[in-house]
Amino acid sequence: MMSGNPITLQGKIIITGVLQAMTGLRIGGAGAGMEIGGVDNIVIRDPITGRPYVPGSSLKGKMRSLLTRALGKPLKNLVERPLLIRIHWCETESEYFKNGKPCPLCRAFGVAGQRAFEPVRLIVRDGHLLEELEILDENGQPVRKRWTEVNTDLPYTEVKWEAAIDVLTAAANPRPMERVPPGARFRVELLFSVYDADDREAFRTVLQGMRLLEDDYLGSSGSRGYGRVAFRELQAVWKSTAHYLDPQAHPPVLLMEGKTPEELLANFDNLTSRIPAFGGRTG
Repeated sequence: MMSGNPITLQGKIIITGVLQAMTGLRIGGAGAGMEIGGVDNIVIRDPITGRPYVPGSSLKGKMRSLLTRALGKPLKNLVERPLLIRIHWCETESEYFKNGKPCPLCRAFGVAGQRAFEPVRLIVRDGHLLEELEILDENGQPVRKRWTEVNTDLPYTEVKWEAAIDVLTAAANPRPMERVPPGARFRVELLFSVYDADDREAFRTVLQGMRLLEDDYLGSSGSRGYGRVAFRELQAVWKSTAHYLDPQAHPPVLLMEGKTPEELLANFDNLTSRIPAFGGRTG
């Protein structure tokens, strides 16, 4: 889809499911660095409910960062002050449409501001905390419990003490860190807009980003064990543009459910073959 050509939305692929914290998860809030109730680096919370949540920007940004490295994309300076922020974006149409095919990363995740050549395909909603978390019983088997059935240091979070150790004197500088405990589950939703057959590869890239994230970390302090997450109970649904105009005549099509990113990718050809805009492509 080159600039100047008609832009016609064919429909949306909607992926819903659960993002589960496998280890403690900390995504900092606006008060990070301030001591509130004796805790450093507080987590981000919904200002109305007081519950921690996963910002869609954090989830999308981490997936984009991992994919940029996995695909070997060149970096450009997006922001230089107060911190240097480097990301990839295609700066010209010839770079974006290299060898006649659009860059799947920029097509899926977008290009900032006036640099954009096309509409962004991927929308990532904020992930809201579910009523139940999953913990291991005395036999090591996963069980679901409501938050009211477990004891946490603070509402929905734990306090983990860490210490910086002086190499010469072994003096410790302890400080408390707030994080969401392992087993917390968040409802997630990713929406992918489809305009033409080339969006098939961009959609595959999104699923690859989800799989990469599971073997990396979300939030901060990943090298110290924080932020391991897993996608569970994924469901993919196709809603054509006709569905939005006449829902009764054109109901949604269930593509796949009860899956992980690994399973979605393993069944990618079957999943995408049911989307008319992709033209039955395989491979």
